[in-house]
Amino acid sequence: MDMDQVLIFDVGWLFFTAWGLVLAAVSVIAFGRDILPFLPRLTRESDRH
Repeated sequence: MDMDQVLIFDVGWLFFTAWGLVLAAVSVIAFGRDILPFLPRLTRESDRH
């Protein structure tokens, strides 16, 4: 492989790694209470009554 192919290969890996981290973060934000049920809910005390 020449340097152009290596660069494209490395940039591709970095892109898909970053995309996977973005998807994981969005999933935890959107479904955090379902995925991690041990985390406490952040609610105000007045909302509980």
